[in-house]
Amino acid sequence: MTQQIDWNELWKEVSNQRTTESLNTTSEFWDQFAETFRKKTKKSDEYIEQFYEMMQIRPGESIFDMGCASGTLAIPYAQRGHEIYAADFSPRMLEVLMKNAEEEGVADRIHPILLDWNEDWSLRDLPVCDIAIASRSLIFEDLTGSLKKLESVASRRICVGAWDTPTKGFDRFVSKAIGYERPGLAVHSVIMGELMSRDVSPEMLIIRSPFRLSRFKSFEEGMETLRQSFIDGLTPEQEERLQEYCREHLFHKQGKGYKSSGGDGQELEDYWQLDHDDMSTVAFIRWDKDSI
Repeated sequence: MTQQIDWNELWKEVSNQRTTESLNTTSEFWDQFAETFRKKTKKSDEYIEQFYEMMQIRPGESIFDMGCASGTLAIPYAQRGHEIYAADFSPRMLEVLMKNAEEEGVADRIHPILLDWNEDWSLRDLPVCDIAIASRSLIFEDLTGSLKKLESVASRRICVGAWDTPTKGFDRFVSKAIGYERPGLAVHSVIMGELMSRDVSPEMLIIRSPFRLSRFKSFEEGMETLRQSFIDGLTPEQEERLQEYCREHLFHKQGKGYKSSGGDGQELEDYWQLDHDDMSTVAFIRWDKDSI
């Protein structure tokens, strides 16, 4: 007899491998990042462009953006003529979102909603949009219930973006250099499994985009952050290689306005950073409402 997988328990197990930000479910924690969360740039952002293309959205369709933060996707998609219902559990994120929307001239197309993944959505009079999205904002414990909540506010399609890295701060360059094997499942594998267990027909694509490397307050903080990302622990040989790698590749820099990775939203004029570029990898998963 085949044992049935408890996808919610597996989700908790895999999610708990990630640290600090991905586990923090308090709005107060996220309020402090509101001012610096969205990069204000005139350049085309590869993640924003690829996510938009993969949604296969139609002209004029509306979007329910769960975990919208301060407008990473909401603002550029509103600029393309879409009506956006932007939901987040951080009041400060929504406040900064609307400030940004005013500056960009799209405030009339963005409708802020204070909403938590963990509350009962059936008690709220939430709008149903053509497409519901959750981009790198899957901060919940109940996988099945939360995906069903997202499905409830979509009339045509649901799209989520999930980090492919096994833990926050995991760096593939460093991992290979010290001989550390990537552990177990990533979160997107569990999402795909849960959907398929309900006979939903999901599709998964990969978004690769330039990754802004973390900035650290000190050399010691940088090395400790990397060490903690290797959740299975390091052998004495790997620890020695990590220290050697950091001595060779973790450099002291100066430059006003760079945000710390230490979880306090502080901007630094003096920081430490690895010397290599990286690509972030996000699993884009989509499924249609009529497949549920």
